[in-house]
Amino acid sequence: MRYALVVLTLLLLAPVGTSFAEVAEDDIEPFENEVIMPTYSRAVQLAFARVSDIDSYDSAELSEAYSWLVVTWIPKEKHIATIGSPDESEEAPILRGAYIWTYRNPRGALESLGASLDAGEIESFSPLLEKVYSPRFTPNDPEFDEQWHLNNSGQTSGGVVGEDANVTGVWEKYNGYGVVISVVDDGLQWNHSDIQPHYSSAHSYDWCDDDGDPSPSGFNGHGTSVAGVAGAVGNNSIYVAGAAFGATIAGSTLIACGLDDSMESDALGYHNDDIDIYTNSWGPWDDGVTLEGPGPLTVATIEDSAYNGRSGLGNIYTWAAGNGLTANDNSNYDGYANNRFAIAVTAITHMGQQSWYA
Repeated sequence: MRYALVVLTLLLLAPVGTSFAEVAEDDIEPFENEVIMPTYSRAVQLAFARVSDIDSYDSAELSEAYSWLVVTWIPKEKHIATIGSPDESEEAPILRGAYIWTYRNPRGALESLGASLDAGEIESFSPLLEKVYSPRFTPNDPEFDEQWHLNNSGQTSGGVVGEDANVTGVWEKYNGYGVVISVVDDGLQWNHSDIQPHYSSAHSYDWCDDDGDPSPSGFNGHGTSVAGVAGAVGNNSIYVAGAAFGATIAGSTLIACGLDDSMESDALGYHNDDIDIYTNSWGPWDDGVTLEGPGPLTVATIEDSAYNGRSGLGNIYTWAAGNGLTANDNSNYDGYANNRFAIAVTAITHMGQQSWYA
């Protein structure tokens, strides 16, 4: 179940490309061939090993890959003079020695990158391909009395008293005030009357449209529902109350478009000194066969933020475990929910039993 109940147990605690067309090949000077990959954590190295397995990709995908993640010690200004010879190069997020190489005509990129690897100019290369993720189910509870997940008094047919998140008892002292929650999803209707009073535009971003307004487009209402369950303003006589109704809510529009490892990394590390919790109610398709996880940039961002975010206190990442029960899926197939720095949470019903989909 990929919805904002993933935060209920935690909420109250709490690139500019450069063109190098003018650099000649003989401008490359000898350099000390420092090996970069061993300086990365084991988890990041494993992520690189997975994404750099070229045989695991469809040949049509590779022939149309404009951007590639490359690890090399060669200075950025000399990348054009390598055998790989990208049209543009920019530093990748978070990882020293990692770059994003872009080709205007991608047809020959794979061959030239392979030759560059064989020549020892680069240590790794992998395509940055767009992925599409699946949002997870969210409840639609219009009144607090019906919000059994916060206070189960047996108000639903067959409901078991006490099978809830057990948070209401601390609301007199702790309601999430001072905690910033980033809802990483398909958008946030920030001007909703139950969101707007606690909305932070300074911590919000739309990674699909590359602007500061995370408002959803079309029928994308998943992120707003997630935000409501997490932090809808409470005690204001309208609609519902969130689990942490005093918290500040930010929106990070990410899964409303195709995205790659670099975009995920940017979103999950955005303002990580100010944001306390990144709640994620999305992931790979839960079809029982898909085995997928974050790329090396995203792995590195989550890892670094867990240790160093919030000025050393560390950021909290929550992830919904999935919707794949009917497909005999396993949350261990999902490398996001299964990340050692993420807290994965599944769903139960109002009777205290595993939900049919989770």
